[in-house]
Amino acid sequence: MIITDEKLLRPVCKPVLSGEVSDLRNKLEEALRRSYERGRPGIGLACPQIGIAKTMAIVRVTSKNGTQYNVDLVNARIEAEYDEIFFRKEGCLSFPGKFVRTKRYKEILVVDNDVEPRSFIATGLLSVCIQHELDHLRGILLPDLDIDAQK
Repeated sequence: MIITDEKLLRPVCKPVLSGEVSDLRNKLEEALRRSYERGRPGIGLACPQIGIAKTMAIVRVTSKNGTQYNVDLVNARIEAEYDEIFFRKEGCLSFPGKFVRTKRYKEILVVDNDVEPRSFIATGLLSVCIQHELDHLRGILLPDLDIDAQK
């Protein structure tokens, strides 16, 4: 079940240990699949959204050209951000039916401490989704980012 209570979505997350990655990935995949089956498709999910205060999230994005990106973010961080953009319609599985205008970056450099450390550049929708999921791991939620509500 995906958590929708804001108080429960703001835990202090702890780093993921290498032996926990597989189990957490399976739990996140299952929750994302069940949400999709219930008519609430999503492209990413973070551990706090399923009640686990660990720094892991998954992203499942298909690009405009049909390329499928399956990214597991384990103890990840954004090292650099490029080209600030306004993203006009960002949603979240923890806030069903709510869409807000956010400020994101078109391109980011992600450093991920999975089993083997790696870094990669994410662009477009993949970049936006990664930023969204990493926000969850820091207790930052969709309503916090609503540009129109901040005026």
